[in-house]
Amino acid sequence: MTTGILGFALGIVWLQWQPELPSAAALAWLAAGGALLVLAGRRWHLPVFVGAALLGVAWAGHLAQVRLADQLPETSEGQEMVVTGVVSALPQAFENGWRFEFEVEQASLPAPRHISLAWYRSPLLDDEDLPGAIPGVHAGERWRFTVRLKRPHGNLNPNGFDFEAWLLEQGIRATGYVRPRGEAQRLEAFVPGFGTVVEALRENIRQRFNAVLPAAPYAGILVALAIGDQRAIPAEQWQAFSRTGLTHLLSVSGLHITMVAGLVWALVNWLWRRSPRLMLRLPAQQAAAVGGLLAALAYCL
Repeated sequence: MTTGILGFALGIVWLQWQPELPSAAALAWLAAGGALLVLAGRRWHLPVFVGAALLGVAWAGHLAQVRLADQLPETSEGQEMVVTGVVSALPQAFENGWRFEFEVEQASLPAPRHISLAWYRSPLLDDEDLPGAIPGVHAGERWRFTVRLKRPHGNLNPNGFDFEAWLLEQGIRATGYVRPRGEAQRLEAFVPGFGTVVEALRENIRQRFNAVLPAAPYAGILVALAIGDQRAIPAEQWQAFSRTGLTHLLSVSGLHITMVAGLVWALVNWLWRRSPRLMLRLPAQQAAAVGGLLAALAYCL
């Protein structure tokens, strides 16, 4: 098992260093060859390692091909289109409106499934009851918008933030904005689903923080620590954290998740061993592994 895991991971890493992706036919051959090696050489480490590495290349290459295929066609770029879909992530308010991720369900022109939209308002219109103002946007709502989209673009400055690569990591394949004179209609207040439930809970927690601490300068820090919404932190505070070397305290990394899972594993393992009845039902190490897995999942959520 360990040999296969290491080979699979090595195959994924190897693909990241290649100048271009293998074709779909090549990925299919790699997957078939890898599966044959793993099945035929189960008693030997080397065939399993090589086969798992080929499967890792095929798996990562297939995911990359699927991600790249879901792009905005050139014929749709800059054109007005009507899209219907769901606000799929925590919306972010900024000075001139809202910015949010949108899961497209229907579109009048070919469009990617996952996009990022900005909805601008006039700086003179802050009351959503006034004509021309925009209402609030909330996670899980279904909307119909008239939008203009463009393909993701970012500055390629050395050592600078690669915005285009970040969008690709997030699965966002187009960015755009809501047209001020086009259609904008809320169709449903909430569309149930695992992702929308999680995002709605995060938004509810953020709203409670903002209600209790409306003017506190540290409210954004607490929101970031509680639900991972780092964009709630003002730019000047990020600058202070960067200069003092404290930005890592506000990021949720794999190390943090592993640490929490390990602590819960140790606690469950210790408690489980105190009960002979529980030990006869399930070994302590297995119970601790389940506890650590659930803790890691809850921490990620």
